[in-house]
Amino acid sequence: MKEPDDALAKDFLDICHKSGLKATSLRLAVYRYLKTSGEHPDVDQVWNAVRRELPTISRESVYRALNDFASHGVIAILDRADVVARYDVEPKKRHDHFQCERCGRFFDFEVKTLPELVDAVAGALGRIEHAEIRVRGICNDCLQKEDDARKSL
Repeated sequence: MKEPDDALAKDFLDICHKSGLKATSLRLAVYRYLKTSGEHPDVDQVWNAVRRELPTISRESVYRALNDFASHGVIAILDRADVVARYDVEPKKRHDHFQCERCGRFFDFEVKTLPELVDAVAGALGRIEHAEIRVRGICNDCLQKEDDARKSL
């Protein structure tokens, strides 16, 4: 891969170097989309976005890149048994997740007291490697759509 000309690409190369991953144009395209989308996309969303830059790329190649990132701690997989996996590009940044039951989108938020709670129980249970609060409900956009639909009746 040639020398990057933007900060995100330089960040990507640094992450690849530290994690032992080979820096490829596919991985950079996947990483760039994850970092800039503001979403917690599923593999199809990533694939559709990356195909604009790399039209011949396969869904399986994108899936492998996402799994390579996840296995090296670059991203986190936000999984539920009843839906496809979603990916989070900030696995080392402490934050929590809200998932909308209607549209399936994930939103980041942070409960400031969770680290204190984790510290309090860690001694009794063992070393905790990761903690997050994950809640499900209906997002404001979906609530607004429901409200608008009721008003139009």
